[in-house]
Amino acid sequence: MTDLNPLIRLRKYRVEEKQKALAELFRQTELLEGRKRVLLSEIEREEVLANKANSIDAMFSFVAYAARVNTEIEKLNKLIEMMEPRILKAQDEMREAFSEQKKAEIIQAQREAEEAKNIAKKENTNLDEIGGEVFRRKDQDRL
Repeated sequence: MTDLNPLIRLRKYRVEEKQKALAELFRQTELLEGRKRVLLSEIEREEVLANKANSIDAMFSFVAYAARVNTEIEKLNKLIEMMEPRILKAQDEMREAFSEQKKAEIIQAQREAEEAKNIAKKENTNLDEIGGEVFRRKDQDRL
């Protein structure tokens, strides 16, 4: 029977690569989410400052700033939405690769168990033959 250990190593490598790709997608999404949180906190801070200034110019500046930041936040939201299908696809690919790895491991374990069973059967047959031969010799020696 063919040894599947090289195939198992290859499948493990593929799973690891898929995990790395998925982790990178999560990292990128987290960076986008972090940038979005920073922008939202900046808007809140700037709004407080504009309200404290009690100036029409400060309010106009804040409105322009808020519009620009909201546009950037919308872009970030779109990027995050675009990441979701990529993450789902990467998760599916990783699950599939892991499933293939497990299949190969199970087949290898079954082959090894079958081989061990065959070896044990041969050993038992040999021991039975030896025992029978010893018995025959003792029986012949008595006669």
